[in-house]
Amino acid sequence: MYHFIVNPVSQSGKGLRLWQNKIEPELKKQNIEHSVEFSKERGDVTNIVTRISSQSKNEKNCIIVILGGDGTVNDAVQGMKDFDNTTLAYIPTGSSNDFARDLKFPRDVKKNLQRILKAKEPVLMDIGQVETERGTRRFAVSSGIGFDGAVCQKSVHSILKKRLNKIGLGKLTYLGIALNQIINAPKVDAQVKFSDGTEPQLKNLLFMAAMVHKYEGGGFKFCPKADAYDGELDFICASNKTIPGILVALPTAFFGFHTIFKGIEIYRFKAAEVKTSIPLWLHTDGEVGYKAQYLDFSTFEKKLKFIL
Repeated sequence: MYHFIVNPVSQSGKGLRLWQNKIEPELKKQNIEHSVEFSKERGDVTNIVTRISSQSKNEKNCIIVILGGDGTVNDAVQGMKDFDNTTLAYIPTGSSNDFARDLKFPRDVKKNLQRILKAKEPVLMDIGQVETERGTRRFAVSSGIGFDGAVCQKSVHSILKKRLNKIGLGKLTYLGIALNQIINAPKVDAQVKFSDGTEPQLKNLLFMAAMVHKYEGGGFKFCPKADAYDGELDFICASNKTIPGILVALPTAFFGFHTIFKGIEIYRFKAAEVKTSIPLWLHTDGEVGYKAQYLDFSTFEKKLKFIL
């Protein structure tokens, strides 16, 4: 059975309109057995997924379909209890949609619905996990500290983002806030130890992100060779760069060319231990909850059953 979970406020109400005008009529037309629930406040998606996933053994084919953005996918991943008997599917209706961008999903909602309904077998996809002194969270796309975490924290409260979302330009918010955060970034050093024992010392850390997929932040191709099926994380570390140097390198990240610049390094490992000189904002798939100073990034022990 298909269990639809809709974030009605994704991209300033677009999610609800797409459900009412395109998805629900098509499901009824094809006589597809389904249920639907709407999130009302933060934590609802996680709780709904927990309930459905916990009961998935009682169904022959339990498929949870998420309508929302990367943050909604993150909420769903937090709530997954039975990874063996629950399959996740996704129709992007958010503002950044980095998860869908890497998977090359079509923009048309009906095409995404048909993609899901016609799928035969799910793939097994990696997800990540980050443990800190304040808790543990999973992530589907990426998790980072430093300027990208600060950008996510600021964008959540951005009035401009809400206005730009209405005309389909929400991702420009991330670029504007990013430039501001780069200019005002605090001086931070970081000690890193990767799973093979490699220990880079990062002076004047701008940001570090552990990535399952290639994109984050509304289209920045920070890890161009990230592979969501290889059982490892790609880590991007940007440090010891001047403000002019950062401003030159950042726009090239939309195309994945930023790795040619000194001070930007990419590593691929199963895990990394990180200690920063001061606490920094931490995000998981763009969702920010707190600052952290001691972090363990790793691939999660279970693979996610997912419909491409």
